[in-house]
Amino acid sequence: MPSTPEALWRWLRQWRATHLNPDRADVVAHVDEGGELGPRYAFMILMSCGIATLGLLQNSVAVIIGAMLISPLMGPIVKMGMSLATFDLRSLRDALKTLSVGVALSLAISVLIVLVSPLQEPTPEIVARTAPNLFDLLVAVFSGLAGAYATVTRKGETIVGVAIATALMPPLAVTGFGIAVGNMSIAGGAGFLFMTNLLAIALSVTIMARWYGFGRQDSPKQTAAQAAVIVTTFVLLSIPLGVALRDIAARGLAERSVRTVLDDAAREVNGRITTLRVDRNNETVLVDAVLLTPKNRPDLAPQIERSLEDELGRPVRVELREVLTANDAELAQNKANLAQLRESVLRLQSAQRDDGAARRADAAAISALEKRALAHFGAFDVLDAGRQARWRLSPQAGLDIAAAHQLEASMQAEGDDDARIEVVPAFQSLPMLHFADDSSAVDARAVATLDDIAWALQRWQYGRVEVLGHAGGDIALAQARADVVAAALRDRGLDVVGASAADRATSRQLVAERGRDAIRVVEVAPVVR
Repeated sequence: MPSTPEALWRWLRQWRATHLNPDRADVVAHVDEGGELGPRYAFMILMSCGIATLGLLQNSVAVIIGAMLISPLMGPIVKMGMSLATFDLRSLRDALKTLSVGVALSLAISVLIVLVSPLQEPTPEIVARTAPNLFDLLVAVFSGLAGAYATVTRKGETIVGVAIATALMPPLAVTGFGIAVGNMSIAGGAGFLFMTNLLAIALSVTIMARWYGFGRQDSPKQTAAQAAVIVTTFVLLSIPLGVALRDIAARGLAERSVRTVLDDAAREVNGRITTLRVDRNNETVLVDAVLLTPKNRPDLAPQIERSLEDELGRPVRVELREVLTANDAELAQNKANLAQLRESVLRLQSAQRDDGAARRADAAAISALEKRALAHFGAFDVLDAGRQARWRLSPQAGLDIAAAHQLEASMQAEGDDDARIEVVPAFQSLPMLHFADDSSAVDARAVATLDDIAWALQRWQYGRVEVLGHAGGDIALAQARADVVAAALRDRGLDVVGASAADRATSRQLVAERGRDAIRVVEVAPVVR
């Protein structure tokens, strides 16, 4: 091997002249023939894009691959790249004409198929081709290099043609889908991906052709004016590719920065991010995330916005939805505290009835105790000039729905008749309704539970529910229980959207979680609109 840079350069040039010396005239003639516009090209374009469109609508990777096997797009693209390498304006014009006709036919057949198809919802295969990314560009570049190599060496052109169709035919079919359904976001994204891949493949072919020695000497009719026009066209075609690379890199950096900042913020509050979506609106980065956290942090979203703006150097808008997670130990402690609170209140009330002076002292103590309880167990709002009050219980209050309902009834009974008091229980699972063995009759206990359920749904402003009956695999009995509960709920003004019977496996799972009595229950669940 040469030991100096000059000697290495001379050796490389000699090796290139010796080993990379194809029959250029034969290659150029073959490329011109492969990029010609004709009936066969038009027919195969229609068939290929038609199959690709059907595969995208069915979300079938196998059908999409079948479309690539017959796609004739390799010919005009290689001809376009070779004409740029040889500065042949006539060949470039013919290649662009062939490509334009192919694009027009592909869009026409894909739009027609989508318009007559009952399947018009975007599938994952369609959505995956609505925005270019770095890997799409790498596929296009490698396909172009492989296509040029196969063309120059006349080996494996059919297989390489499939690789080129991979980068071009599906995005072109998705563009037609977006036009047909009137979704310009899909059409524009897929069209941009198609143009980016087309330019990347053509320029890769040009680079490979130049490496094999194709140049001005392979086009004897070349003029200085033609060369200037072609070079200018080459530069202009490179601009969108550079813009795409820049946008892809910026998008990837922004998404990684957003994920890092959100994960750090979630760890600080002992939570975790479950859903994250990052979009851009002009210069503003839009972040939509769901955070599971044991405590509410209303100041966390502005804090994340400031951190991301410092990190990205552009405006950021964060939509952070917090979902509170239960803490069993804290909930048990709060229940114990609430039980002690009730006992203390009862003792104070008993002493109040015995002695007038002690009653006034006890009343003051009760008032202070109630204020502390309200501050810890929920928010108390006074409305309508004191004629209405609403107590929104927090999960820390530890009150189930029945206890919260009883609390409201007690407060209403002991208060002024003109004042209305509402207690809003904390969000929790609705109680189950229990039945006797082999019975679908609603007893007094179940009636009370139905009243509690209807009251809680009214306070939560839910009007629609689903009912699921259990009977250990006895579908008829389970359905009868569900129907009885559904009818009772409808009598209480609720919209029951479904009443069904649980199968044996579901009932067994519930018994494993709740105990043997769960085989004789009916579950009620609110339906969120």
